[in-house]
Amino acid sequence: MGEFLTEAQRKHSIIREIMDAAMAGSVGSIARHFAPGAVFSNRNNAGIIDAPWFNRMEGEYRLQGEDEAKSFLNELLRRATYISYKLRGIVVEDDEGASRCDWTRQDETDGSLVTGSTVYWFAFTTDGRIRSIETIGTIHSVIAPKREEAFAGSLSRG
Repeated sequence: MGEFLTEAQRKHSIIREIMDAAMAGSVGSIARHFAPGAVFSNRNNAGIIDAPWFNRMEGEYRLQGEDEAKSFLNELLRRATYISYKLRGIVVEDDEGASRCDWTRQDETDGSLVTGSTVYWFAFTTDGRIRSIETIGTIHSVIAPKREEAFAGSLSRG
């Protein structure tokens, strides 16, 4: 982040760095962007049938400094490994920003493929650090894995 960036460009760059880290599953040095006492709110609109899969530390967390932010983010990202993702844009206005990401991940318990989107809202402090992140995720589809034995059986019947 060069010294000649506008404040909006700098915030845009921070949001991109956080989105890339979150979706790639690598915290790196993003914890430095969080103000002490920053709040991370994580929600989803999963139905009762999807809730066990989508239980990704849902709730609101107050992060008391960089070490706690790093620990929290590491745990959050450990629980969410994406096969692919596409950032659908970043908007920054004054002390707020937003982004949306479409993603695909594989359920670690049964191998089904799950696609969805997550919207992120960012609020910045006056000194340009993150005061809060609010996310809401939604599942678009769940594709059950093909059962190998059923697949093999259909081949042998010819």
